[in-house]
Amino acid sequence: MTGNTSQLEDCLLPLSRRTPPSPRFFRVIGYDQQGKILNDLNKIGALARDGGAYLQNGLANPVEPEIQRFFREVGEQFTLTAALVARHLTVWLGQLRPVQRTTLDAAMTEILDILKGQGANDNICRNAYIKFMCWLRGPLGGILKGLGQDTPPKVLYEGEIGRYELLFLQLLYRSGCDVVYVNYCSEDSYTKAARGGTYGHPIYGEVRTPPAVPPTSKSASASVPKAVVPTPTVPARQPDASSLVPPPWQGVEEVVLVNRWMGGASFWDAVFLPCAQRETGKFCSLFSACFGGNDRAEYRNQLYHLKRTLDASPKKGLLMEGKIPAPTNNEAAPFRALDKHLPRPLLIRTLAEKIVPSCGKVPVLLAQRAFSLVMEQYAEKDAVRFLNYGVRLACWLKRYVELFFEQYRSEHEPALVYYGPATEAEISLLWALAHAGVDVLYFSPALLGQEPFEKHFLPHDWQTTVYEQDLPMEPFPQREERVRASTTAYNASRELDQLLYSDTGMFRDRQFTRSQPVTLKTTYDEVGQLWREEAQYRPSFRTEDGIVYVPNLFSKISGVDKGDQKLYWDRIREMVTEDTYLVTTVPFLHVNGPSFSTPQARSFIHDGRLDPNALKSSRFYRYDYLPDDTQDYILEKIQALIDYDLIVNGGPDVAASMLSVLMNLDKELLRLLQNFDFTKSIPKFLVVDVTEKVFTLEECILLAFLNLVGFDIAIFTPTGYRNVEKYLHPDSFDTLVVGEFAFDLTIPDLRTKRAASSGGWLGRLFGSNHNG
Repeated sequence: MTGNTSQLEDCLLPLSRRTPPSPRFFRVIGYDQQGKILNDLNKIGALARDGGAYLQNGLANPVEPEIQRFFREVGEQFTLTAALVARHLTVWLGQLRPVQRTTLDAAMTEILDILKGQGANDNICRNAYIKFMCWLRGPLGGILKGLGQDTPPKVLYEGEIGRYELLFLQLLYRSGCDVVYVNYCSEDSYTKAARGGTYGHPIYGEVRTPPAVPPTSKSASASVPKAVVPTPTVPARQPDASSLVPPPWQGVEEVVLVNRWMGGASFWDAVFLPCAQRETGKFCSLFSACFGGNDRAEYRNQLYHLKRTLDASPKKGLLMEGKIPAPTNNEAAPFRALDKHLPRPLLIRTLAEKIVPSCGKVPVLLAQRAFSLVMEQYAEKDAVRFLNYGVRLACWLKRYVELFFEQYRSEHEPALVYYGPATEAEISLLWALAHAGVDVLYFSPALLGQEPFEKHFLPHDWQTTVYEQDLPMEPFPQREERVRASTTAYNASRELDQLLYSDTGMFRDRQFTRSQPVTLKTTYDEVGQLWREEAQYRPSFRTEDGIVYVPNLFSKISGVDKGDQKLYWDRIREMVTEDTYLVTTVPFLHVNGPSFSTPQARSFIHDGRLDPNALKSSRFYRYDYLPDDTQDYILEKIQALIDYDLIVNGGPDVAASMLSVLMNLDKELLRLLQNFDFTKSIPKFLVVDVTEKVFTLEECILLAFLNLVGFDIAIFTPTGYRNVEKYLHPDSFDTLVVGEFAFDLTIPDLRTKRAASSGGWLGRLFGSNHNG
């Protein structure tokens, strides 16, 4: 025998005769052969019957009327704080004296802190608190009046014990009761309930069998007077769905592991591992969400072989494609009579306990727990929507848990492959199934499928894989696709690209297919300095989400610097690079014979939106020989020009005018655009205007479009006359006035690096005076 059995006698003494003068908490396991322990327990039991509590059958969960009464008196919505606990004790247990209330308040706060330290969330703490409060007013209400007296009330608990009952005994002890917990046979239930903590001073006896006559029974000793327990009769335990805590699934959280067992394994391989190669004694499930793909054919073949291998494996598998079917009338029938106005914890508990699929007990408890976890975090305030969400999820869970775990073989976890877009509710189901022990593999070939996952209210404990390419949403593959295999050299080149060109500031040729202009505000000197600079070396250059932000120039230079005409022409000549489109005659755009007129263009624009598919299929479309990326880029920038306000005074048909002009681009301009590598050299459009003519609307449309494409544009106007101002928004370009205005100038030969203009559309667009 270990422990000093004489210490039990302290419970028989008033506080004034104890050392130290405080209440006692003993944990008695077994008894001694001499009968000393049984004799002391006999005396303590007599005192427990008279003004205390003798708990021989445990403590039952509060029943619904008690819980509803508690909510009516203190309110349903509350967050546990020290001040709130004190107020609840005053309202709920009004018979307490102030000193008793203070002691009980401190004890309750301590117990809730212990729960939180064990990892309990706010909802578990709240439910435990409600349970404790109902016990204090119900079966143990009679002992409260004795708190703080020289002879503490006695509480004797005999038999198996649970987590919350043990914490409640600790609460009574810290409030001022003498507490004795006794189990004649085993300490196992205490060890499980204590969760690593220590409660009560231990006294161990060598005899571990029930005594022939329990010492606390009425016939155990003639010296023990017959006593009637003064407290209300403790109701028998009821497996009632309305009882709040502890739920039947309490503790099964230690049984399931989601993804934490995988280590660095790929989900493609891990899904086929049998339970024996995961972690013994656990439901080890995986939850993976995969978005996009690297190559369409390879991606679809991976999916095809995944499904084929699952079908051939011992695992029970299911493919879901498209929307999950709504619950049927029969599935929803068990939930129809529920009151949507029940307190949320009680409603969640009631819904969860109605999820009883035809399968083993553990999968049922895991499903109920998973449902409860989802609904506890669902923040919908409307009672009807909250109930509907819960009923739908409960019906789905029962349906699929029954499908997966009926005749379940523990060698292999079941697997669900979900393919296609998923709603918030469907993601909730996937999450719950994963936490109920099902391997869940989600696939969305479209990158847009990430959005509902990123915004979901549940913990993001799935494994996320995002591939580079945004693939089309096609039906799940039913056969193998034709594929092209990559050589070793090709793969090595791709790996080198990844190493060199991912967030390194280095860019491979034509790495990007989209750009956005960032038109710089500059001085006159900076125009010359930046003109030949590659885009990546200019200020404000950046790449983000596959888009290059190209710092380009759009400047009108008026006047001749220092009046030096030779220097003026030399400077312009230096700006004529091999990527420069040079214009020396105004007007430079002839609109008298375009192949695509404004009335014809009008039919392809509806409510300010261009219809690219209709345009591409029409006989007026001239760009179908260009690469797809280039075609899409041109149409994208035409739409941007329609959307922006770069053009002023364009009239009601300005959008159609834009399309008419921009569907007739010259081959040489198209070649400059097609060759434009957004991170490198920027194509130029350079105009020298010595006339008194104003640029036409069509000419300004072309300039605005080239600005949006990313071209550098410089308009040299030695006269200082207005030319672009009539139709271009003043904020779209810089006006730089330098030196003196000069008139009647003759433009010298500036064609230093380009041959004379060829015929074709450029001849029509710019006339015979275009200088290439």
